[in-house]
Amino acid sequence: MTERRLLILYGSQTGYAKDTAYRIARQAWRRHFSVSVQSMDQVDKWSIFTATYPVIFVCSTTGQGEEPDNMKKLWRFILRKTIPHDALSGLQYAVFGLGDSSYQKFNFPAKRLFRRLQQLGGTPIVDRGDGDDQHYLGLDGALDPWLENLWTVLLDRYPLPKPIVPESVAPDPSCDIDYIDECIGASVDETELIPGTHLARLVKSDRMTAPDHFQDVHLFEFELDDSTQAPRWSPGDCAVLRPENLDSDVNDFLQQMRWAEHADRLLQIKPHDESILPEWVPRRTTLRWLFTYYFDIMAVPRRSFFEMLYFFSSSENEKERLHEFTTSEGQDELQTYCMRPRRTIVEVLDDLPCSRVPLEYIFDVFPEIADRSFSISSASAVTPHRVDLTVAIVNYKTLMQKPRVGVCTKWLLNMELDRTVGLRFAKGTMKLPAGPAPIIMVGPGTGIAAFMSFIGDRVSRNISANYLFFGCRNEHGDFLHQEQLQKWVSCNELQLFCAFSRDQENTVYVQQRIREQGDLLWSLISEQDAVVYVSGNANRMPDDVRQAFTDVVADHGVDDAAAYVQAMVKTGRYQEECWY
Repeated sequence: MTERRLLILYGSQTGYAKDTAYRIARQAWRRHFSVSVQSMDQVDKWSIFTATYPVIFVCSTTGQGEEPDNMKKLWRFILRKTIPHDALSGLQYAVFGLGDSSYQKFNFPAKRLFRRLQQLGGTPIVDRGDGDDQHYLGLDGALDPWLENLWTVLLDRYPLPKPIVPESVAPDPSCDIDYIDECIGASVDETELIPGTHLARLVKSDRMTAPDHFQDVHLFEFELDDSTQAPRWSPGDCAVLRPENLDSDVNDFLQQMRWAEHADRLLQIKPHDESILPEWVPRRTTLRWLFTYYFDIMAVPRRSFFEMLYFFSSSENEKERLHEFTTSEGQDELQTYCMRPRRTIVEVLDDLPCSRVPLEYIFDVFPEIADRSFSISSASAVTPHRVDLTVAIVNYKTLMQKPRVGVCTKWLLNMELDRTVGLRFAKGTMKLPAGPAPIIMVGPGTGIAAFMSFIGDRVSRNISANYLFFGCRNEHGDFLHQEQLQKWVSCNELQLFCAFSRDQENTVYVQQRIREQGDLLWSLISEQDAVVYVSGNANRMPDDVRQAFTDVVADHGVDDAAAYVQAMVKTGRYQEECWY
């Protein structure tokens, strides 16, 4: 009999691809497949080359078309030129990508992975799926029809041995969770540090913008504890933090879930598959620990949250509402109720008082807290033991009564000085030229963060060909790093061009300053091989800035200016790192 088995591999940066992978796994379970779910870097690489069963890849996009961190090892491996062209001739595979079509390199990791697997002889089960955040139904707009097609093909190849498990039946929990009898003298397991983590102490937390400015931007300075083994990061690299839920939020949540009485009792966690839980999560711990350090109770819940919550509601009205959110037809309603107003898990559970999660299902319902990455604003060549972060505090209003706040920025804002936290380093997407070539930086708002490390590093090496276009609303409101920038200017180590958009009757943006300096910029680009960097909000700024550089090139006699700028992109002389 043909083996009815699936391997589902995900590459996920913020949790969406992982969530999608487990959603596919639940659907596979209903169709009586034996399923294993792992991150791409967890799996034994050789198992893909010997697989006699279908492998489904789910991968998101990070940065400017980069693959997620937990996909990089596998991706580098299958790119090896020494791998025979028919090495995957026995592989049946499917690929679904998660991305945003407003980015130029939309779903690049999924597209490249699909193509590479085909180059090595793999046989696609269905066409590649491209989930798009810009779809009016979000990623589900592409995922639902792709899954329908996938199951049609797979069930033709692997006929059902018995009827599909009805949607009304809850899947088995992924972990066994039991309270430990305190009389046996058990204790909480020690929490292991995530590999690559460095301990750092918060030594400074200062608001950079004026008190009456609408946006709070903070400078956080961390001192690395082990000064004898301080890591050396490169300009443009990021600091990675894993935030925590505040004690007050955790206490309220535990009360809401009726778990407060048992919040500090010892639990024994036994995963059915060890790949479900990261190694750093203790197997013997408490609910309070889990909902402080591991579960993101302030997240905006995804469709899978409602799919699982449906099974545990004791109210027919609530079950009907939850079921609607899990259907293709109900996705617009889910967008209106949850996604657009950014309603959190805590608020959803407050809305649904008859829907409570059983203890044994907490790992199947609540999402994991995602790491947050921030461009480092300091240069290790100048301050090797200090890591500076320029952070815009997330605080905005929707239709909800309470303002929406960021889990990480709220945690940072409430952090006391001298608190020690874990900090890791990750490579950024922008790279400085190896030599002294001029650099042209365009960094409105917090886009300036990485450029502070660029300039600091180059100044430490006596390189003064640094040109910065900085934009903000008001010179006296949100001119970030003003003192240090002006110091570099006074020492002839930086040429600075500012656009204070609201300080005059007509708004002025960085792209106008770029056009004003067209002769200088063309000289730097055409005669001195200058490298251009653009960093900041991805809404309109990157396209407007690229058009400004295209105009500069065109004004200096180049017939196909757009192709000229595109050639700079391909050769790494025009780099962007932008975000929403």
